[in-house]
Amino acid sequence: MPPVPQYLDEITRHTKAFSDAVRAAGHATPVPSCPDWTVRDLADHLGGVHRWCTVTVGNPGTKLKRRGATAPPMPDDEAEVSLWLLEGAAALTQAIRDAGEDTLVGGFGTMVPVSFWARRQCHETLVHRADAERAAGRPLLADVDPVIAADAVDEHLAMVAMGASRREGLRADGATLHLHATDEGLGDAGEWVVTLGADGPTIERAHRKSDTAVRGPARALLTVLTNRESPEVAGVDVLGAPDLLTLWREHGGV
Repeated sequence: MPPVPQYLDEITRHTKAFSDAVRAAGHATPVPSCPDWTVRDLADHLGGVHRWCTVTVGNPGTKLKRRGATAPPMPDDEAEVSLWLLEGAAALTQAIRDAGEDTLVGGFGTMVPVSFWARRQCHETLVHRADAERAAGRPLLADVDPVIAADAVDEHLAMVAMGASRREGLRADGATLHLHATDEGLGDAGEWVVTLGADGPTIERAHRKSDTAVRGPARALLTVLTNRESPEVAGVDVLGAPDLLTLWREHGGV
């Protein structure tokens, strides 16, 4: 897992790329990977999440509050939105630095260290960057560090497994899905076996023969698993029973 300062640098980097894609796409453009949203909705969401998390890490020891209205709201003028997005990311990263990564703050049903939110917000920003780039007709996450992309895959798998009780479609009789990030140098950090059991998915870092194998760069695995690109467009290889990957994308992709 990367260190917290790296996550904070990545939040800044990917917010900048996100805002560039938002500007290129135009606010009225639909977001194909978020069918009910325009690009403006997407920008409002990410900027709001950053501000909500800033309040969360700035109030240690208190339970997580529901996301509500942000202050300041996103500007009506499209030309001002990039600055609003970057200001939100800057406030978030500074709040995390000020809080200290081991400080306990509100999380999903429990208290978590601030480092949890550094990682969560890094990957939230990364995936929504892919949304904006797709709306703008750009290649997705082209310059993303494979280490960060692989960590985003790892977090995505863990978050889906954590919410297994809400995902009945991911329950099966022990079918296995092997994910292999092919980027040079990742090693064990780029391999997972997902077992779909009667209680939902369990995740292991492992390399072994499975019912389905999906191989490709970590960036491509992330966009496929989170339904930002199809396997064919992302260029991943799917070996064995493709229905398991389809099942994951239908019930665990968001």
